[in-house]
Amino acid sequence: MADDVLELDIWGGDWELPSVDPDCLTVLAFAKFCGVPCTAIKRNNPVWTPSGTLPVLRNGNKSSSRMSEMLEIIRKKSPTGVTNQVGQNDANIKAFTSLLEQKLLPAVLHTWWLDDQTYVDVTRPWYAHASPFPLNFYIPGRLQRTAASVVYMAETVDPDNVTREEIVAKIYKDAKECLNHLSYRLGEQDFFFGSLPSELDAKVVGYLAPLLNAPIQTNRLINHLKACTNLCTLCNRVLMRYFPLSPEESEIKRKREEEKRQKMQIDSLEFPNKKRNIFFAALFAAVAMISYALTSGLVKFETEMANNPDYADDDYYEEEDENG
Repeated sequence: MADDVLELDIWGGDWELPSVDPDCLTVLAFAKFCGVPCTAIKRNNPVWTPSGTLPVLRNGNKSSSRMSEMLEIIRKKSPTGVTNQVGQNDANIKAFTSLLEQKLLPAVLHTWWLDDQTYVDVTRPWYAHASPFPLNFYIPGRLQRTAASVVYMAETVDPDNVTREEIVAKIYKDAKECLNHLSYRLGEQDFFFGSLPSELDAKVVGYLAPLLNAPIQTNRLINHLKACTNLCTLCNRVLMRYFPLSPEESEIKRKREEEKRQKMQIDSLEFPNKKRNIFFAALFAAVAMISYALTSGLVKFETEMANNPDYADDDYYEEEDENG
C-alpha cells in the first residue's frame, strides 16, 4: 500500500449511516471534511486489530487506533485548508471535545450498551449479526463490559453511598446539559465555527447521528436530543452533503418509509374500533367467568337458599332466633 493512501478499518453501516459506530463515523466524517481520500474497509472484527478496537487507520506500514492520532494524520494530509480556517478556534475545539468526552460520551455508551431494552432489541443483535462466527457470541458482551467500565469508572468514587440509579440519573443529567451547550454554541450556523465543518462537527455527528437514525425506542437522551432541532439538522446536513445514499440505499429507504406510512394508516383505521373491541372483550370475559361459576358450583349455596322454602319462610328465621 502506498504511503499516501489511507485505509480505515471500521464497523459497517446501517440505518443510512456509513458506520453505526460513533468513533468510526467521526473519523470518516473528518476525512470527508478535510478532503482526504480514505478507503473504508468494513472489518466488523476488532479482535485481531493492534488495539483490539475499531476504527484503525492504516497509513502505509503504520497503523493507529487512538482518536487524536488518527485525526492528526488526516489533518496533516488535508489539501483543502479546512482546519486552517478554524485554527483560531483550537482552544474552543479542545474545550468542547473535553466536554463531549466527560459529559456526553457516558450517556451515549449507556444508551447503546447498558440500557436493557436498547441492548436486547438493537445493539446486541446488530453487532452479533455483523461479527464473524464464532466471535459473534463473544464480541457484543466484550463491548458491553468495556462500555460499562467507561461509564461507571468516574462515578464510583464512593460506591457505598451512591446507588447505580443515582449514577445513571447524573449521567443523563450531564448529557442533557452538554446538548444544551452544544445547541447554544451552534445556534443558526451551518457548523460550529461558521460555514466550514471542523473536528468538533465530526465528533458531534459521530456521537449523535447513530442515536437519531437507529430504531431505538423511547429514551431520555434521544428525546432531549430531538428537542435540540439545530443539532438534528447538523447531523442531517452532514449525512446528506458528505455521505449521500447510493441508488440502492435510496430504494431501501423509500421502501421502509412506505412500509412505515402503510402501518400508520392501518393503525389509524383500527383506532376508532379499539374502544369497541375492548368493551366486547371485557363483556365476553365477564360472561365466561359467570358461566364458569354457575357450571362449576361456585354459586351452589346461593341457589339452594333461593330454592329451599324453609329459607324463604320468615317463621323459620324467628324460630332460629328463639332457639338461639
